[in-house]
Amino acid sequence: MINNFIYNDISNAILNTNTALNEITSSITSATAKPYFIYAYSLFESTITEIIRYYIKAFPYKIDKTISVNKDLFLTSPRASDIIDAIIDQNIRKYSSRSLYAYIQFFISIQDLDLSLNENKIKDISDLRNSIVHDDIKNSLIYKHTNNTKNYNENPPISLYKNHICYFIEILDLYNTCMEEKYYEYTLDKLARAIWEYTFSTPILPFDAVWEYHSEGYLTIKDIDDLKSRATSLSKSEHLFLAIFLQQYNNDLNNYIHDFNKIPSLVGIDTYNKAKLVELIDFFDSFPLLFNGERIKPA
Repeated sequence: MINNFIYNDISNAILNTNTALNEITSSITSATAKPYFIYAYSLFESTITEIIRYYIKAFPYKIDKTISVNKDLFLTSPRASDIIDAIIDQNIRKYSSRSLYAYIQFFISIQDLDLSLNENKIKDISDLRNSIVHDDIKNSLIYKHTNNTKNYNENPPISLYKNHICYFIEILDLYNTCMEEKYYEYTLDKLARAIWEYTFSTPILPFDAVWEYHSEGYLTIKDIDDLKSRATSLSKSEHLFLAIFLQQYNNDLNNYIHDFNKIPSLVGIDTYNKAKLVELIDFFDSFPLLFNGERIKPA
């Protein structure tokens, strides 16, 4: 199974979130402190949730072994990737329902990172969030006709809200540094080579003999005539795989490279190559433009 993890995807997601969080801290006023803080809290939580989802999908062996799968899921899901997505959702819900501190610990531990947390500060952040979301409503409804109001702090200073949001930014920055040290080699170039080499184990089609990088950083076929010559020695299954890649690259190229009588019927493909075919379908679902104009390297 090809690992579809790209470090820059993580880095860009964190950059976008931290840009938004910085804008929030610079815009907070006494009138907007509570809603801005709740939005910042939700943005931070959703960011680590989507990163976890992305990470586990790339490393499915990290799925909690205690997660059980409903039989109906197997009977109704057309592809294994759909089942994995459903299991990942269950895995995330198992931990996202816990305290913020426990959820962040899960976020760090599942990625095997060495990142220290300030437990007391995170607890204070959670308490403030819960006070805003829950206690204000309780005071206005349940305790409306009594004196049993429960207040965390009716008017915390704006600096406290800003400080808590800045800690979200700090956590994400530290996380990004750890991820860069560990996964900086996980690039689009590495992924393109991995899917190509996984698909074509034959020495007839080495990646660098077929592909090169345009000056703008996207992949282009090095020599179409040379590729046509190499294709004459491919097996029928390899003709099918090459046709799939070329169809992503250029709709007209398949007509020139090989005749369609070279393409096998599905019943004629062995189990090993059928697995490759499914892998390719899943791959191009996620990266439809990798071999068709996506900038892979800096220009």
